[in-house]
Amino acid sequence: MLDLLTNEWTTAAIAFLAAIITMPVATRFGRWMGITAKVASPLSDARVPATGGISIIASIVVALVVTSHLAGWIAIGAGAMLVVGLVDDALALSPGQKFSGQLAIIAWAAIFVLPRYAFTSWQLLDVGITIFWLVATTNAFNLVDGLDGLAAGIGITVAAAIATIGIVRGVPAVTAPSLAVAGAFGGFLIFNLPPASIIMGDAGALPLGYMLGVLALQGGALATNSRLTLWVFPVLVMLVPLLDAGIVTVARLAMGKAISRHGLEHVHDRLRSLGVTEWRTVASIWTVATVAAGCAIAANLLPHPDVVTALPFIALAAAVIALFMIDLTFDARPPSVAYGYLQGVARYILSLGYKRRIAEAAMDTALISAAYFGACALRLDFKLTPEVLASMIRGLPWVILLTYPAFLLAGVYRGIWRYAGLSDSFRFAGGAIIAGIMVAIGSDFLPIRHSGSIALLYALLLVNLLVATRMSFQALRKLISRLATVTDRVLVVGAGEIGTVAAEFVLKARTRSARVVGFVDGDAFKQGKILYGEEVLGTPEDLESIHARVPFTEIIVADEELAPEQTERLHRFGRKHGIPVRRFSMQLNEMQELAPRESPGVGTAPGAIPIGAVRPI
Repeated sequence: MLDLLTNEWTTAAIAFLAAIITMPVATRFGRWMGITAKVASPLSDARVPATGGISIIASIVVALVVTSHLAGWIAIGAGAMLVVGLVDDALALSPGQKFSGQLAIIAWAAIFVLPRYAFTSWQLLDVGITIFWLVATTNAFNLVDGLDGLAAGIGITVAAAIATIGIVRGVPAVTAPSLAVAGAFGGFLIFNLPPASIIMGDAGALPLGYMLGVLALQGGALATNSRLTLWVFPVLVMLVPLLDAGIVTVARLAMGKAISRHGLEHVHDRLRSLGVTEWRTVASIWTVATVAAGCAIAANLLPHPDVVTALPFIALAAAVIALFMIDLTFDARPPSVAYGYLQGVARYILSLGYKRRIAEAAMDTALISAAYFGACALRLDFKLTPEVLASMIRGLPWVILLTYPAFLLAGVYRGIWRYAGLSDSFRFAGGAIIAGIMVAIGSDFLPIRHSGSIALLYALLLVNLLVATRMSFQALRKLISRLATVTDRVLVVGAGEIGTVAAEFVLKARTRSARVVGFVDGDAFKQGKILYGEEVLGTPEDLESIHARVPFTEIIVADEELAPEQTERLHRFGRKHGIPVRRFSMQLNEMQELAPRESPGVGTAPGAIPIGAVRPI
């Protein structure tokens, strides 16, 4: 019986059951005390209790006490953080007051309770890094709690990943608290799934962000494969909250807003604004969190050379997502317009990020590293020894120095990601070829691994990564449009150049709820072909059968050569089914300028245009 009560899995079960039992009590307590918050849906003004965190923390503590795994940093640290959060939920503390309370608790834990995590050889610096990390995770987890079920699902994923490392390494002091957190989150999630009947509030998000931050450090410290894992594991396992916090911070600074000001810059807010349902938004972010947790587990278990080789690819993927989400900030208003009236930090961010392309160039450091490490790994059949890794790292700075000039010569930084096309691909290929040649030549007199095949593989990976990153904005928009709720299902008549432009118009310029479901064309040979990601479903004569198997609510005619009888057939079909038929066309018109009004009583000057006349420009 004693062994059962000290078992780590029992901790998870007790926390899960305790959360289910106490959550209704927390709900009643929240309503009684008036500690409520508006639901996540913008379509409702309903309020729900914000006291779920009390139940979660209490369930974790009970489970750890019963199984004799309660540590001081949890009992005192998480308890004190709960008090700060509860006071904020009830009285709305100022950002400064809340941050001061967090900092005091975290500093106490880092200095007096938590072990030293050897990030560096200087103890004082290690304590400072620990404090910075825990402040970051505490606030990042609090910020990501913006949709029903979102933070709880991420918390389960993070805790499960840390528990996995604890189980593999055989350390109950890490496994038990992680499973307790996962179990309590699981019990809370039953009540927090959309539409939620209770949310965790700051009383839950702050202590749980603190606990997950500490557990992430403990999981990283268990690694025996690489000292690098102490840095890498915590960041990867907490990647989604940290990435969201970083995106929000940069976006608000770029728009001249205070970081602490509430807004719609979060990843989940952006997905919702693009028409993705709440459930799909939550599921999508859970998926990314699960992938990041899987990468964290791999980084903790794989050999050091494999971890180093994989890191640039992971960093590149995270950077692309961050840049895409920040770029959405300027969907409605170009950055050059905001640059005109913003001051201070905002102007610097816009200048460096958009005008001078520094952010893109910085991201290319990860891209170049990924291409070079990938080329070496492929050439050596992924048999990377510590000696081989050391030579790769020695050569990397030189490869970077040789590649950037090649990018500049080829005009890689002249394109705009959201409008990248085929012509840009030729520039990318040119830059990759020049870079490959320069690396091959440089390997004769620089400490770069000397191999013609490595230079060739490097150029091939480079062009593929350049195309993938620069085309990513369009690919992500396409993916999001697939996830978005569709109310306007458009059938495009004309599978030609105008038809592709019409499809792009529907995707980018129409409302977020519109999507092309397919094409029809008078050329029967095109049937079954794929155009702009959608199938050519048949000819105009097949409209009835097409509508039966692929329902659509609108027809856009994008074929200038459509026969009159086919046009009439479309109109008859539209009248029969109540479906609007519209023509899409591209026209080039001369722009004309209105003449300035002549002042009363003043003659017309030589060369002036009379009132009401126009002229082409």
